[in-house]
Amino acid sequence: MELRILACIYHQDSTPCIIRLLELTNPTAKTPMCCYAVHLVQLTGSLVPHLVHHEPGKSAKFHAKDSSHIINAFRLYEQECNGNVVVNLFTSISPFSTIHEEVCRLAAEKSTSLVIIPFHKQWRLHGIKNIVEARSVNRHILDMAPCSVGILVDRGTLSASKNNNLYEIGVLFAHGRDDREALAYGLRMAKHSKAALTVIHLIDLARTSQDYHEMELDSDIITEYKIESAAKRRHSYRQESVNDCVELIRLITSVENSFDLILVGRSYRSRSPLFEALTEWSEFPELGFMGDILTQSDSRCRVSVLVVQQQISGA
Repeated sequence: MELRILACIYHQDSTPCIIRLLELTNPTAKTPMCCYAVHLVQLTGSLVPHLVHHEPGKSAKFHAKDSSHIINAFRLYEQECNGNVVVNLFTSISPFSTIHEEVCRLAAEKSTSLVIIPFHKQWRLHGIKNIVEARSVNRHILDMAPCSVGILVDRGTLSASKNNNLYEIGVLFAHGRDDREALAYGLRMAKHSKAALTVIHLIDLARTSQDYHEMELDSDIITEYKIESAAKRRHSYRQESVNDCVELIRLITSVENSFDLILVGRSYRSRSPLFEALTEWSEFPELGFMGDILTQSDSRCRVSVLVVQQQISGA
């Protein structure tokens, strides 16, 4: 089936990373992809909010700053995909207090499976750019999106040219629906010829209660990955047992710079003290436990991270 993704962009600097992420999503003739790329522009003054569709071959009546660079980059990407990707380009000009409504409406209207949004802190050569207003936009999208959501923390490792080398992608898998969604995305990436996927399965020894239905679903997707990767040397799987949050943090920091991209789930429905303790010093709750550890101000992680939240029922 065609995979439909809505990719949001606050600043043109995010474009290379998002395009590389779409490329690694592995669009092919059998598994095509439709991308809706939306440049989010904060409305100022007394202008009326509106959504501009940049149709190919037609000159748009309005171009926001940087929109032309974003449009050209996505058009070039579409051409390079030889018909495996269809790109639809938009500019949304609205107050940031309500722009999430436009994003969610478009996602529902186009029946997208995933919305990708850049993290509000963006690492650049000249320093960290902090789009403060974007943080509340991202939180609203997480709460209201009619599909799954991925927050992309771009540190430049994904968009860097690899020539003939593989892109090393890691999935930190503990349990739960968000981790399953992250691994499902990783499974699609694993079919790309330039992707090497490593799944690190965290065994939570501190968990006091078990949801056997959730455990069965977790086991099913882990088994699917093992079958898919069995004949491919570039993919790997390993289990790591952790007793407490200290061991968890130590494990994450030991592997965090081993990849070009790390995929993690956002939240866990668990009574485990392993995760409950981590909420006490969470700097970015919208990234979940492990996403927060990888992105905190004092983190030594220099790798791009995608934090995935599976669709919230009834959103």
